[in-house]
Amino acid sequence: MEGRNYKTLKEELNTAFSDEYICNVSLLIHQMAERFYEEQKLEKKVYFDDTIFEYCLIDILVDIARLKDFHDIELVNYVKLIAYTASWCLKRKPFQMIEGAGADYIYVNERFALSLLLQASGCFDFGIKCAKEDVEKVEKLVEQVFYHLKYRNTNPQTLELLLVGVENGKLLYQM
Repeated sequence: MEGRNYKTLKEELNTAFSDEYICNVSLLIHQMAERFYEEQKLEKKVYFDDTIFEYCLIDILVDIARLKDFHDIELVNYVKLIAYTASWCLKRKPFQMIEGAGADYIYVNERFALSLLLQASGCFDFGIKCAKEDVEKVEKLVEQVFYHLKYRNTNPQTLELLLVGVENGKLLYQM
């Protein structure tokens, strides 16, 4: 142990990322959370805990730094970023219910993760069309993903695989 030079967390993150990158990732994820909060009309039912969010952000960045180091890559793709973000938000739970909010808000963090995954898969893109005969299938797929987020292993790898699978499914469907 003698002679080892230990880096602080900030030094470690600054080795892997620029301050601009850290700020941009933080803003992106925070904006997604704010939009979700507004669209779901969560005011007076749920609050967004910025301290918990900061820990989520640190965990996301540390995992991505390790991933970059392990694979010797410069940048991590958007799918990986969203998978890690969804996974850490499910673990840390930055959305907190206000007392008396009711059972409808128990899985608010899972709904947020679902919105991140759907957005990353292109399911929230404007102008996306779904054949009428497929609407029921898509709704069932969304329900199955939500079930997975609530009750199954939600590590970044399973969430990334889900996003890759949806993307490949879109390619197969277009053929």
